[in-house]
Amino acid sequence: MRLITVGILSLLLCGGACALALVYAGFSGTPLPENQAAESSVLGRVLTDRRLWGDDAFRLFGSLDMWSEAGESTISIYPDRVSGGTPFEAAAAAEAGASRINALVKRARPKLRPEFSAQYREALARPSAFRAQVARFLEDDSYRVVWQPPAGEFLKKDVKVRSVLDAYGQPEKTTTEVVHSQGDRRPAVLTVHHYANGAVRFVESDLAPFPGIVDRVVLDVRAAGAQVFVSFR
Repeated sequence: MRLITVGILSLLLCGGACALALVYAGFSGTPLPENQAAESSVLGRVLTDRRLWGDDAFRLFGSLDMWSEAGESTISIYPDRVSGGTPFEAAAAAEAGASRINALVKRARPKLRPEFSAQYREALARPSAFRAQVARFLEDDSYRVVWQPPAGEFLKKDVKVRSVLDAYGQPEKTTTEVVHSQGDRRPAVLTVHHYANGAVRFVESDLAPFPGIVDRVVLDVRAAGAQVFVSFR
């Protein structure tokens, strides 16, 4: 009887693990990442999730030190570009951050933790046209430091919020932000889903052409850098 009971418990435990695996594979049936170390936190899982990111995102994550040293505490990741989180009233004020990033491009990057090195190695080995520039941010008419390489792919297109919820569970909180622009344009209403103590935020915009799609992902630079690098200032 005792052997039968143990066997039943083992099957139940296995069934629970399998169910969790199926939830995690919820975007498109992609197998779970092999490296379990990167799955130790939601942030680590997000930073290695190939269902979310194109190769340029992995190059970005391996270069977070540059954004930090340029004074950016957050970055917003769109399908075709990355934007610094700091708004500037004039283009000239943003130029210092872009120049700082471009000056750091040829510097050796900090050492990646092994699990992230394995994930990012291929993307980092490719030739890069990385050059930060300044662009107008239409939501609030501010100027931002951006990286927008030709044919860049960062956040994959048409990632559904429902898929994020299936993969990572319910957010710790969901907030609403209203972003006003200059002039008479209608403000943007953002729905923000917070994970990993706010270190990663999946954002919907009511100005997007289709509802329920992730418009951008906002990443805390220091938290992500501390996750990815062996040592991060």
